[in-house]
Formats: sequence, C-alpha cells, structure tokens
Amino acid sequence: MYRVAEFRDYFLNKVGAKRSSYNTYNSYLSRIDLAIGGLDETIGRDGIDAVINWGQTANVGPFLTYPSHARSVLKRYIQFVVEIRSPLDEMDEEDLVAGEPLIDEEMAEGAVFKVEREMQAAVRKQLGALESGLIEADGGVEVRVATGRIDILAKDREDKLVVIELKAGSCPPGALEQTLGYAEALAEERGEAVRAYLIAAEFSDRIRAAAKRVTGLQLRTYEFSLRFEALR
Repeated sequence: MYRVAEFRDYFLNKVGAKRSSYNTYNSYLSRIDLAIGGLDETIGRDGIDAVINWGQTANVGPFLTYPSHARSVLKRYIQFVVEIRSPLDEMDEEDLVAGEPLIDEEMAEGAVFKVEREMQAAVRKQLGALESGLIEADGGVEVRVATGRIDILAKDREDKLVVIELKAGSCPPGALEQTLGYAEALAEERGEAVRAYLIAAEFSDRIRAAAKRVTGLQLRTYEFSLRFEALR
C-alpha cells in the first residue's frame, strides 16, 4: 500500500500542485500499487533502485497503456519517499533488515535520476541541444563559489557565462533560490553578468510563476529516452 494521506499533503502543500493534478497522480498510484503488489512494501523489501528498474520495464497496469505517465508518477512518489525519510508505517519491524538503511543514501542525494552525476554527464554532452553555441567553461569540474558548487558552468556564443543547475526528478523547494544564489555569487566574483538555467523533470506552478519574474533565468525540463545497441 502507498501512503495516500501523506502523499496528498506533500503533493498539494509542499509541491504546490493543483488538486486536479493530485487526483490524476492518485489514480495512477492506486494502479501502480496494485501492479507491483504494494509500493511501500516493495520499496522496503527490495529498495528504491529495484522499484525504479521495475518501472522502466514494467508492462502491466498503467505501464501497459500509458508508460511515460506511469513512470513519471512513480518517480514522483519515490522522491516523496526519499524526502520524508521516515519508516514505512504499513510494515512490521520484522520485515525490515536490522541496521540496514531503508532508503539508499545515494538515492537521497538525487532522487529519481539514479545518480545526479549521470544526469550531469549527459547534459555536458548535449549543451548544444540546450542552447545553440553553448560550451563548457569549467573544464568538466564543478566550480565553487561563495554559495556552493555550480553543477555546470558554460559560456554562450557571445562568450557570456551561464550557470546550469540540475535537479534529478521534480524541482524541489529552494532550487530556484539556490540557482540564483550561484549566479549572483559568480557575477560578483567575475564582475560580469551571468545567466542561469534550472533543469528538472518537472516544475510546480508556483516555481514556474516565480521564474517568470526573474530576468536571466530559464527553466528547462528533461525526459528519459532509450538507446538501442546491436549485440555483437
């Protein structure tokens, strides 16, 4: 079983989603929960990685007719589980392995995309797809500024600095301020104007609205894709 009431509170109040969106997510979650034989039970027994991998190949329930939507909903629920970091209420103590963390710490660093480092490597290879003429300006190494580490520092075709902040899964609260903080700190250090991109799988209406009020900041979403290779 999945945490209906807790997820509703998280989705509506923390994420800031509309109730109509919650109703859609809840509908998918009930079918995903049935298909996997209990979401929380499976996460507690097999771990987050196993559930993510299952979602990528599942061909049952909502994954059979609406695979991309079902995977998006599953990723959102996994991020919710990672963020709350609390014991699964529906499970008995004897079902949990003593001393073993319920949620993988690696996943807690960047829920949904298996490791945020993988996302960073993928984006670095496709900067031109993000913006024509965009190239690395950090030598492949995160640049540290007063407010933290910049995921990717790039330059545009006019040789202007561009900060790129990456968030695996949906954009969490505080990411907008974090990105702007990096850009401002870099601008002060370098003495020049700095633009920024914030990239995540999805953004709440609240974040989208706030971003419209900021000059020099753009939001971008990403999607998973499959790549097929011939066996030799």
